[in-house]
Amino acid sequence: MRLLLLAAVFLAACDRPAPPPAAGGAASATAAVPYRLAEPDLALTLPAELREVSGLTLLPTGRVGAVQDEDGLIYEVDPGSGAVLTRERFHGAGDFEGVELTTDAIWTLKSNGDLFRVRQTDDGRVEADLFETPLASRNDAEGLGYDLAQNRLLIACKEDPGLDLRGVRAVYAFDLATLALSERPVFTLDRARVDGDDAFKPSALAVHPATGQVYVLSSVRKALAVVEPDGTLSAVVELPPALYPQPEGIAFAADGTLFISNEGPVGSGTLLRFAPPDA
Repeated sequence: MRLLLLAAVFLAACDRPAPPPAAGGAASATAAVPYRLAEPDLALTLPAELREVSGLTLLPTGRVGAVQDEDGLIYEVDPGSGAVLTRERFHGAGDFEGVELTTDAIWTLKSNGDLFRVRQTDDGRVEADLFETPLASRNDAEGLGYDLAQNRLLIACKEDPGLDLRGVRAVYAFDLATLALSERPVFTLDRARVDGDDAFKPSALAVHPATGQVYVLSSVRKALAVVEPDGTLSAVVELPPALYPQPEGIAFAADGTLFISNEGPVGSGTLLRFAPPDA
């Protein structure tokens, strides 16, 4: 199957430049967030079957992989039109919140912390292996990102950070060599710094391919946080609600092009594209 075979040609990340200075506030381009988040270069309406789009990843062809939070399907989406090109079933109904392409598989995440490794067998069948993690429904795992440099998946918890932690949002790591979740978060977001009028509740995350920064979306407080590779919070940027009714998916192309998707709480889902800062 074409969608899964694309994993074999995943592109390596570039060298990481020095971290930019901190910034925050508006959705205009800054040193810390060099994308004009209020001005996408393309805004697409997604088909009805992706009204609850909940996770994005980028395929080496430039097409977008997506999941929605009611069914175990991986969608291949045309980033120029928003049309669904293929659908691949890997599981039945379920609350799927993240999807990520790695070097040899596509991984999906359920809100209870379960991970599915989706691969194609030699005879062309789609095979999905379940990996249960110590996370549970109370943690509400909603963000999944691939950290190529450290060969791990990052998982953001929307609710309970675990380990009796208080006042933070937590991001754990799933080691792709040992297939085990980190005992403690690899970094946390201090709610005193990321909350606004509404609580910052992570709904998606992605690792920038050039800087290694982690971009973390919040769908409740419509905002984007940027975290440096060492775990330092670099910026928190407000997102305009009219453009971001429910931001639930984020992904980068290898050249730095940024994609953000929104569920359609009262209408269709949307896919926004932002050109790389130097384009």
